[in-house]
Amino acid sequence: MSHLETASPAPRPLDVGYSLVSFRAVFEHRAVVVPAEDTDPMDALRAVAADGPSAVVARGTADVEGKTVFVFPGQGSQWVGMGAQLLTESPVFAERIAECAAAIGEFVDWSLIDVLQGKEGAPTLERVDVVQPASFAVMVSLAALWRSRGVEPAAVVGHSQGEIAAAVVSGALSLQDGARS
Repeated sequence: MSHLETASPAPRPLDVGYSLVSFRAVFEHRAVVVPAEDTDPMDALRAVAADGPSAVVARGTADVEGKTVFVFPGQGSQWVGMGAQLLTESPVFAERIAECAAAIGEFVDWSLIDVLQGKEGAPTLERVDVVQPASFAVMVSLAALWRSRGVEPAAVVGHSQGEIAAAVVSGALSLQDGARS
């Protein structure tokens, strides 16, 4: 509030509104200032800050729970050992990885599970023909794990190889078609 009162030049109300909507945290309690032509917007903002009455301020509460979105990255997000611990600790993850391994296995001459476990003689994630299918499989399998825990996405989005994972997780592509991609 003090910044708005002392800034030179004074910020335009449109810029202040845009910044508040675009860059502030979303809070449960909200206030909207809609000043009339003959009203000073600063008076309305002071009323909001003081939690006082104003004819040009509307107050309310909002549902801030939001919705879950699964975001799948492209190549570059991988690391040696990704998924290895989950393979041994999560039956849901391990089962989906096995399904991915079978689907990917139709198109490659290496074992997805050996790659993820870092077995001797398995190709490394430094190879593009390995990292992309392996990342795809981990993303699809992580989504299955989250879903098994009750986390259901309202939307999915992905970049590069993540686009294919998102398409499989959304049901737009079958696992076999995703592996082929």
